Amino acid sequence: MQLPGGYLATRFSPRRVCGLSIMISSVLMIVLPFPIRYIDNPIPVFVIRFLQGLVEGWSVPAMNGVISAWAPKSEKSRMVTFVYAGAYLSPALAMVITGVTACWISWNTSFFLYGGLGFIWSIIWICAIYDTPDLHPSLHKSEADLFGKEGAKVFKGSYGVARKIPWGKILRSLPVWAIMFGSFCRNWIFSMMITQIPQYFKDAFRKDIATIGFTSALPEVFMTIVTISGGILVDKLIKHQVLSTTHGRKLAQCMGFGIEAVCLLALRFVDMSEIALVTLCVGVGFSGLAISGYQVNPLDLAPQYVSILTGLSRLGSLGAILSTFVAGKLRRENLESWQLLFTIAASIHMAGVVFYGIFASGETQTWATTDETRPLLAPTTSSEVIEEVEQPTQTKFSASMFNYKNKRYLEQDYDEDGMPSWFLNTI
Repeated sequence: MQLPGGYLATRFSPRRVCGLSIMISSVLMIVLPFPIRYIDNPIPVFVIRFLQGLVEGWSVPAMNGVISAWAPKSEKSRMVTFVYAGAYLSPALAMVITGVTACWISWNTSFFLYGGLGFIWSIIWICAIYDTPDLHPSLHKSEADLFGKEGAKVFKGSYGVARKIPWGKILRSLPVWAIMFGSFCRNWIFSMMITQIPQYFKDAFRKDIATIGFTSALPEVFMTIVTISGGILVDKLIKHQVLSTTHGRKLAQCMGFGIEAVCLLALRFVDMSEIALVTLCVGVGFSGLAISGYQVNPLDLAPQYVSILTGLSRLGSLGAILSTFVAGKLRRENLESWQLLFTIAASIHMAGVVFYGIFASGETQTWATTDETRPLLAPTTSSEVIEEVEQPTQTKFSASMFNYKNKRYLEQDYDEDGMPSWFLNTI
């Protein structure tokens, strides 16, 4: 549902699609303990988990759709890395909290805790967030000026925007494929960190569940720190023209993946749990730099279609599926099998470094320019002028003034399918 989720966010409201995704998944999480405990047949559990996977597929493409509209050009990296740092900090907290609650409270406490928090968050999100800055009723003039100068000029999701998606050009774009391959590599490793590293400490070093929760959480904490600081650093390098956007994305991606690949290879020669933990902290920590590469990159290539590009890149979740499958086939309760798994993961990461380093780009693509994606009747270039208004003093409004100060008037005259009303169409 990653790509359909991206289309839904482009066709409707990315804010609502993201909020509903988390809300439905959270309700299912609260329900999940009951069939586990009271129904002998495992099918209801499988169905609930399957439905959770379907609706969660909407969340990241829709989230990027909101970020694309709200991220000024000079702050894209830090905004994306700060937002998605939560995705890396939450497993760290969850590993500790789940280990503690499972040992000392009950096995189902974490289901109610995570489901309840997710439901509360989704309500706040839907009520407090707006799809684009020009729809926000309390936007300050200085903020409007900032978005007018550095904003991505993204239109709210509608039928008019969705029907102009250049699918063929997107699928033939090598920079898009670079993002997709980077996502595949990232998901392979991320799945290993979340689902397999706890098993690694159990198989190789015979650790108990509470210790495993703590040791598995530490690398995620380091990655969260590097993710946020790396985003700020990359933004500054690009803003001060030390690096171009393209070189900034490639540097962040290749350093993040490269350092992690080296650390994974080093685990082949580690037979002490303390050294393994330090090596994982360094590798997983520095991999946070890659978030300023492939994860931010869709905002560079196509701000209007960022949900579509993110949905395509999230097809890289196949990496997580394959990672789990390979681990299931090769894992044994010994250190040698894990060394083989780390070697495979490191090789895939190095392939990601090479592919992204050659084909990635940080420039807006020709197929993503505003004139191809604008809604009907919405002027987008400074050469276009709105007709004079019958007033005592006639004033000509430039297109930029129209887009930022009066765009709400235009959007109110669109019907719920995103098409112009009969009156505007007649004019």
